[in-house]
Formats: sequence, structure tokens, C-alpha cells
Amino acid sequence: MKKNITITIIIVIIFGSAVYFLTRLSPKTGSSLQLKVETPAGSEEEWSGIFINNNKVGYSFSRITRTDTGLTVENITRMTLFMMTQPRTLTTHIFARTDREYTLKDFSLILKNTEEQRLEGKIEGNRLYLTTFIQGKKYTQTRELKEKPYFPDALPEVIKKRGLKPGDEITIPYFDPTTQSSTQARLKVVGKEKVDVLGREMEGTRVELDIMGMSSILWIDDNYQMIKQAVPAMHMETIRLSKTEALAEIKPADAFDLLSFFSVKLKEPIPDPRKLDYLKISLKNIDTGGLDLVDDYQILVSDSPITLEFRRPRIEELPVLTIPIQEEKEYLKPTVFIQCRDEKIIKAAKDIIGDEKDAKMAAAKLTDGVYKMLKKDPTASLPSALDVLATKKGDCNEHSILFTALARAAGIPAKIYVGLINLNGSAYYYHAWCAVWLGKWVPVDPTFNQFPADVGHLKLKEGGISEQAGVLKVVGKLTIEVLDFHISDSE
Repeated sequence: MKKNITITIIIVIIFGSAVYFLTRLSPKTGSSLQLKVETPAGSEEEWSGIFINNNKVGYSFSRITRTDTGLTVENITRMTLFMMTQPRTLTTHIFARTDREYTLKDFSLILKNTEEQRLEGKIEGNRLYLTTFIQGKKYTQTRELKEKPYFPDALPEVIKKRGLKPGDEITIPYFDPTTQSSTQARLKVVGKEKVDVLGREMEGTRVELDIMGMSSILWIDDNYQMIKQAVPAMHMETIRLSKTEALAEIKPADAFDLLSFFSVKLKEPIPDPRKLDYLKISLKNIDTGGLDLVDDYQILVSDSPITLEFRRPRIEELPVLTIPIQEEKEYLKPTVFIQCRDEKIIKAAKDIIGDEKDAKMAAAKLTDGVYKMLKKDPTASLPSALDVLATKKGDCNEHSILFTALARAAGIPAKIYVGLINLNGSAYYYHAWCAVWLGKWVPVDPTFNQFPADVGHLKLKEGGISEQAGVLKVVGKLTIEVLDFHISDSE
């Protein structure tokens, strides 16, 4: 079985949040991602190398221009990593503007892997207007903000403007365009210390950051420029380099296998989870705040230590429901990325299920249909159902969002789960799958054509990309111990 598991969670969420927690593209550059190296008057440039476990995986370029009205920030991040044994390059290009207090006014983001995606945002008062461009159409949603948010590129400026000194600690509102998540960022100035930078000892002021449950350390020099940033749990560092050093090409053979590195390996393998109807595990080194650990088939039996039981759904015991289902109507609604009322999505759902009215049979057909429709292709993207329907390829994120849209279009409440999957009994890998309402929330996995999904699926969060950012707090920390399992009588 291929490790066709989530790339977006690990790369888009983790890298979008951990490398620069913000990235964006200038509207003036259209769809081009060509790096412009000329520096306007009054601008400062910064080149950095991105390292994971001491392996260089890419670079980041930032340009900050100060104006009378605030900051203009441009950032380009480029990484080359192994995805399902294939080297792939992911580029994000962000252009953002702030007001005089360095809070975010507007931004534009382009993310490019095999395809190109564009997202724009504008803040007016306490409202955020997010616009995505999908298959030639614009989709806009509005969100209410409690306060105007900051973004990480401006943090050194905030420290300088507020005159923060060692021992000072502040909490500020924050918005991450990559994951579209609003949260609070905790910033603490610790003081000057020696820091190792690629074997050289340098002195910088240590600043500790906590964003979305992920802790990082930033060292800045006396001019408030970054020397180094580290995310210890991810073994990741961003280090200021010369332009030549930062742009040094990463050969495909040297690309870093991100998914294997962040997998959660078991001390002792268990049988293939597809052969089990019961599994009991304990989780360690995990902060459960903000996570969604409980549902109809994932049961929390103890919180000290965190102990979970998984039972394989017995489809034959579920009630007979006819579509469209009249319950859980919240999960029949469209979103910016789940365009379940679009005529193309409605037609695709109809093509798969035909005249089937039994909800269980229709859900099974949709699981099989999405599995067969999509080419298994590693992708780092912010997927939308219409894009996936058009390209007919992707990894688990693309499978999950298309399935959710098709199920909702067919009248079956559906939502997205994110967490980890046990593949062949030896380790857990980051993954995304779905759940459908059939009298209970039944997990299904269109990536592996599982209806229902096996007990090796550990849900951590449910919801869209902004909710999925909650998995960041467990990356690089979580350990899993298997306590018990039962092989299905049918095996």
C-alpha cells in the first residue's frame, strides 16, 4: 500500500506556519513566481536557508519596505521535499501590507506545486474578506475578527516599536493566510545569549514564540533582524544566509523525506489495521486542548494517560436512511472550498450514485467513485472540490474534499477528519479522511477506498483547513503505544 497521505497538513500547515507563519504574493506580479532581486529605496532584504534535521530543504526571501502608512512585506519561500518517494518543489509567494501599528491590512498569496493557487485577503474594521480564485471564478467569504491581527514578519518591528525588554511578555492577535486561521500569538523577550549558527557562535536576543500550540525560538541582532529561528519539536531551523548560500540548489537525490521523518513509529508492530475490528492505544506527550478526540467510533476511556478505543463500524446495524438526509443539515452546506451546490459537483455526484436513494449504498458508491476517479499524486495545496474535479489527481486532502462536496451534493451530511493513519501496523502517518452521517458519524476513507475506514485512523481534528491547523501542537512530540487489539472474526 502506498503512503498516499496528507501533504497539505505537513507542508502547507506546518511550513506555512512554522517557516514564516505568513506568506503572500503581490497582485502586481500576476501569476508569475519569478524572484525580483532589485531592492527599492528604503527596503531591507533578508535571505534564509530552511533546514530540517540539519538537512537544507529550501530557502526564504523577505523584503520589507517602510512607508509613512506602515510596512509592505514580500516573502518567497521555496522547498524541495520527497512526497511519496518523488521529489517535489513547493513555492509560496506572499505580498502583505500593514498599518502604522504593524497590524495586517491586506495580503495576497500564491502557492505553487504542480498547480497554482491564489488567495487574497482584506481587513476592513473587524471584518476579514477572503477571496479565492477557483476554475476562473471568485469565491469570497467574510469573517469577524475580535482585533486586527499581526503577522510574523512584523514581530521584530513590534518588539522595537513597543520597546520590549528582557522579561517582557505580550499576547497579540494573529492571522495566518496559509491556513486561514485566526489565533493568539504569545511573544516573550528572554534576553541576549550565544547561539550556534551552522557551527559559528553568534550573539542575539532570544525571543520565544507560541503560535497555534507550536513553540519556536527567534534570535534577532541589535538591528532587529533575524539571526536564526528554530522549531525544536520539528527539528527545523531557519537561518539567515547570504543570497548565494540560500539559493544553492537542492539536488533531487538530497531531498528530505518529510512524511517518514514525522511519522509516529510503534515499538512493536501490530497486524494490518484492516484486519482488526478493535484497537486500544495510549497517547503521550500531547496537549489535548483544542483537539477533537472523541466521536461515535473513537472513544476516550481515560484522560490520564490519554487512552482511546476504536471500533470498526458495523454498517448493517445502522438505520436505513433515504437521501437527501434531513439531519445534521449544517454539514450539507457549501463553503469556499467545498462547492457542493455547483452544477459540476452535483452532476459528478449523480454520475456516481445514479438513482440510488439508500444513504449507505450511496456513500459506499461515492467512496469507491472518488478512489477510482483520482490519480494518486503527491500534492501540496489548499484544495477545492472544483479544482480536484477538474484535475482528477491528488493525495488524501484532494480525495477528502472532493468526497465531502459530492456527498453533500447528494444529500449526505459529510465532514473532513485529520489526524494519523496506521499503515500496515508499523507506524502512524499524517492523513485526512471523511465522516458521513448515517445515523452515526461513520468514518470513510476515499484515498484507500475504505467504507467504513479501519480502526487505524486516529482523528485529531475535524473541519476545514483553518481547524486542521490544530494538529501542529502534536507534530514531533506525540508517541503512541498499542495496548490491545482484536482481529476481526471475518479474517
